[in-house]
Amino acid sequence: SDWFFAAKGGHNNESHNHNDIGSFLYYVDEKPVFIDAGVGTYNKKTFSKDRYDIWTMQSGFHNLPQINGYEQPYGATYKANATKYDPKKNSFELDIAAAYPSDAKVRRWVRKYEITNKALIISDRFEIDNPTIPNSINFLVAQNPKLKEGIIELNEGIRNLKYDKNQFSATVEEILLDDPRLSNVWGSKIYRISLKAKNIERKGIYTFTVN
Repeated sequence: SDWFFAAKGGHNNESHNHNDIGSFLYYVDEKPVFIDAGVGTYNKKTFSKDRYDIWTMQSGFHNLPQINGYEQPYGATYKANATKYDPKKNSFELDIAAAYPSDAKVRRWVRKYEITNKALIISDRFEIDNPTIPNSINFLVAQNPKLKEGIIELNEGIRNLKYDKNQFSATVEEILLDDPRLSNVWGSKIYRISLKAKNIERKGIYTFTVN
């Protein structure tokens, strides 16, 4: 099958910025699997200090972790470090720890994407100082996913997202799209998958396989 993958580094004060350092898109056979919702109809709020009250701009509605209870804030100081692309291995990795506020106490969070012949492998290697809230990994998808233990069916089973059921509990939230600029692209709704860690861990590795 044909696939398209894109991931993002940079910082959180780019032109038309969303707080989305480390997020990614993944399409298979020209159909969206993991998405970025995009931006709704522009209004006064879009260009004001309240811009990041809009959900489409928030890291919690991108394919990213919520670390120790925190999302990414706005500003150029919130950025990716140690970005590496390896064309031979079809891999891209970056440390997104600095994209989160100091209160998150995240020392290191290396998000890595690797594409093999059969799968997209997403991994998170992290260290947090004295965490108090379980991490949550969010994924935004275009079609209604089906939850099974350790597996989430995507695009009616064309792809599966596999996770460690001992590490995470999974939930799905419907996001209703009442803005025509969004609904004209995706239809009436999209979906957010949240994988919430069962334990609070100071360091660890999460691995997600999409095949």
